[in-house]
Amino acid sequence: AATRSCFFAGFAVQRNFAEVIAKGEAQGMVSKFVGIMLGIALANQIGSSVPLALISFAGVTVVHMYCNLKSYQSIQLRTLNPYRASLVFSEYLLSGQVPSVKEVNDKEPLFPNLSMGAQVKQSEILSAEAKDAADTIYRRLQLGSKLSEIIENKEDAYALFDLYKNEQYLLTDYKGKFCVVLKEGSSPEDMLKSVFHVNYLYWLEKYMGFKPFNVASECRPGGRLEASLDYVQREFRHVKHDGSNCGWVMDGLIARPLPVRIHVGDVP
Repeated sequence: AATRSCFFAGFAVQRNFAEVIAKGEAQGMVSKFVGIMLGIALANQIGSSVPLALISFAGVTVVHMYCNLKSYQSIQLRTLNPYRASLVFSEYLLSGQVPSVKEVNDKEPLFPNLSMGAQVKQSEILSAEAKDAADTIYRRLQLGSKLSEIIENKEDAYALFDLYKNEQYLLTDYKGKFCVVLKEGSSPEDMLKSVFHVNYLYWLEKYMGFKPFNVASECRPGGRLEASLDYVQREFRHVKHDGSNCGWVMDGLIARPLPVRIHVGDVP
């Protein structure tokens, strides 16, 4: 079971879906047969010895976990979740290049919140700066925020709704978090666009020295939110095109945002 997904991925990438079932199940049967034989052999050797039983259990557990880890690493995911999207967008903003599917999958840690992952050789395109940016953005991103929790007055609310009147999301920086408020009817593509916007906001903050100010001022011409939205509206289709050419599925974000949605008419 720990190695089966490797076989499934290999067959499915060639669209040989019949082989996914036939050969995958055959591999599973062989694995079970070998496991039963090894279990019988170990049981005869261990007998009633508790220390040997514990050592055997520990050994089998280590092998199983190692196989699961290699199985996970063998699958190259082409869809974008918030972390992979941040890796792709951060590198695009830094160098103008989109990293390959393999590079991003190799860099994605098992536990993004803890930034734990296998150390791999230096990527051809993906830089350490892009990975640091993705780690920070992932921790600060709040997708599906509640408007009433991040807006303190009517002026800010009106400014945000006016700025994002042609978008299906609102984005602002609140207490160090990148808060994305989703409108009713927002699609996975809108969420992907909002994550690209978040990455550009972080880029302005990190490399251009832009600091958060009051929301109404940032929404005016020349303000941080207004300038960043103008860039995103011009550049998003280009990054989608470049990402698709590199093998990424750029039609939307795979995410579980908070269930809060707003109507445009909800502004007081």
